[in-house]
Parts: sequence; structure tokens; C-alpha cells
Amino acid sequence: MPKKKPYEGESPKVFEVVKTETTDKIKYVIIQSLIEAHLTYTGRESGKQYEWLKAGNTVSVQEEDVPELLEKRLGGNPCCGNPVGNKIFEIYHE
Repeated sequence: MPKKKPYEGESPKVFEVVKTETTDKIKYVIIQSLIEAHLTYTGRESGKQYEWLKAGNTVSVQEEDVPELLEKRLGGNPCCGNPVGNKIFEIYHE
């Protein structure tokens, strides 16, 4: 089975921030929470902590942490018609 690309459909808006102490560029993607809950997540790749206070909140997430966030699911039960669960996050498109 072919592996899914982390960004399906419309390409995300990616923006760069230049660190002042170095010449490194960090790319961010705006991620929106889809569930009505206070969520915190620490990126495995960056080690940065992100926080969403409620459904619809958006947070700028470092590009390297995005694929793992988009794979997160809540629930999912084959007997109830939803074997993969509901998405928790999506890329924000204006």
C-alpha cells in the first residue's frame, strides 16, 4: 500500500522566520484544532511545545512536527463504522 503524503489536497501556507542569533531559517505551518478540548503537544523533532485552547484555535507549528500532528486520531472502532478515528488537527487554510 503506498504511503500517504503528509499534505493531501491543497498545499499548506508555509512561512519562514529567520532567527536573529543565526542565519538558520525555520519553516512554520498553521495547524488548527478540530476538537473542543485544551490540547498541548511537544514536537518530537523540534522539542517545542504547542497549545490549543479550544476547537478552531490555530498555532504556528514547525514544519518538521506537522506530519505527526496530522496523523493523530481520536477514537476509532471497526465495529462502529469508524475504523481510523476522527482527525484532531488539520492544516489551516484561510
